[in-house]
Formats: sequence, structure tokens, C-alpha cells
Amino acid sequence: MDLEFMGVGEVSYLRFDDARPLVYAFGREAAVALKGCATEHVEVQSALLVFWPSDLYGGQPFEYAIDGDTLTLTDSEGRTAVFERVAEVPASERCDSLEATSSLPLSLPVDRAYGSNLLSDGSQLWIVGEDGKAYPIDPTTASVGAGQTLATGQYYHAVAAQNGDFWAHCQCGGSEDIKRMRLGGTEIDSVDTATDLGNEISIRAGSWDGSRLWLWGRNRDSNRGELLRVNSNAEPDVLEDVLVFDTWTLRQLTHHDGKLWGLFRFAGWQLAELDPAAGRVTKSYVLPALEMNGQYIGIASLNGKLYLLASLDQGYALFAFQP
Repeated sequence: MDLEFMGVGEVSYLRFDDARPLVYAFGREAAVALKGCATEHVEVQSALLVFWPSDLYGGQPFEYAIDGDTLTLTDSEGRTAVFERVAEVPASERCDSLEATSSLPLSLPVDRAYGSNLLSDGSQLWIVGEDGKAYPIDPTTASVGAGQTLATGQYYHAVAAQNGDFWAHCQCGGSEDIKRMRLGGTEIDSVDTATDLGNEISIRAGSWDGSRLWLWGRNRDSNRGELLRVNSNAEPDVLEDVLVFDTWTLRQLTHHDGKLWGLFRFAGWQLAELDPAAGRVTKSYVLPALEMNGQYIGIASLNGKLYLLASLDQGYALFAFQP
């Protein structure tokens, strides 16, 4: 039976609070092994157990039966889910949280370009606005410098930085190609995942690891998420590996301390270290909750810290973390 209304993927454990009408759900996004945890209200109505997910309208009722150490839930269509009592939820299934080491308000003169990541050039941070200009950000004060033209056309949705340049796609159509743009509006290089690499994806995130370009997006032919490792310095470009990382919840990527990290929208907002070869998450952290309608929208590594950019009802905020 599908319990995905809990918002934690495939549910593996439920823990009921003895003192309060709460249930704690533990699960995973199975395809990438990303842990999910949630707290929901629950109430008993005669023979019904009714869950009240915070992001859904109305309760989710189930007939329930307890037989010794077995709990059976039955939905309105007669489907069942069976749980066996254990002493505690294993530590491996619990979610770890991460607190910010700093949080600063950030003011941009224009809205951030929809597909743009937070970027690092090794000394400061950058974000690209909807005006096609790249804005430098002082990570210690979150002060924003004067914008510099990145592109006069559509290629200003920057997802990765390489030696002071920015890899950007157009956020249009399939977005199957990406261009290396230099401040001032000069195109330095381009990679077309279809014609150059022969493995077309709709690019949605990327990262530069110091020698290789990593691109993530959906392969529409196979209908799966894929990570491409590309030698973009070679001409023609060389596709070195195609790795399956099949999820809809990944938002942005960065390399940090030699590892690939991702920003995820799953069971809240999460920061996770990836194992690209296995197509799995190796460790993950639940990020601090934002105000209503707030979203984490960018991730960058600088001076041993991971910086996250958040969009709020009023402006933006810059957070620093040290996982």
C-alpha cells in the first residue's frame, strides 16, 4: 500500500508518541537511498487511525488492528500495510539535522535567474540575475557588488563555475546544451549533450570538480535522471561516464572537499553527499526550516564551508554550513 502521502518516500517505520497525538514517519527515496523523516498529527476515531499530513487537505483514514506486536493498516480500497513492533527505530534510519554556522540577509537588485546556482570562484560567491548579469557576493557580510554582464542572450542560467567563467544553459526547451561564458558576455566553449556527447539530457544542475564538468538532468528517452562526467577541455568534448542518479528531488550540485554534494527538496530541504558511481546518497542532513514559502535555491563550496542561498518572501538569505 502506498503511504507516500507521509512525504518520506517508501515508509519503513512509524513511531507513535505516547504523550501527544503525533506520529513520526521514517522512509527513503528508494532510487537514491535518500532518507526522509516527517512528523504528522494522528488521531484515533473508533476503529480508524487518521493521519493529518501538514501539506495535504483532509485526513487520511485507515482501519487499524493490533494483534500482539503487529499493526495492520487497511485503506478504503482494502489494501494493507503491516508493521511489526521493534524496540526502537535504528539509528541508520533516523535523519540527521544540520544547523547553520551563520545566516545573513542578502539583497539583490534583481531577481535571481530561475535556473542559476550559487557559485564560487575560490575567493567569493556569485549569483546571476534575470538581467543576465553576474553579481559577486562577499561570503562574510553577504554584501552584493556591481553586476557584470554574463550573457546578452538566453544562456545566463549558470549552474557551475570554472576558473572565473560560468557554465550556463538557456532554461528553455530541452536545455540539452550548456555554454561556458566569460564575464563581459564572451562565449568560451559549449557542450551539446545530444550532438557532442551522444547522450542527450535536459540539463538542470552541474558542477566543476577542478578537471571535469559534471552535468545532471533527465534523459527523456530512458525517462531517468543521469549524471554525465565530461572532459570539456578536450576538443571534441569527451563523455567519460554516464551514471544513473534517478530522482526528481535534486535541485543543485557542487563539489566540496573532493566529494559531490547536492541540494534536495525531499522531506523538507536536505543537503547530501553523493556517490555518483553507485547512484546513491552516502550521507544527508535536514536543513533548518525556512519561513513559509521559503526555498533553498543554490549551493556552493568556499573555504571549507558549504554556502546555501535561500529565497524568502522578502528578499534572500545566505547560510553557511560545515557538515
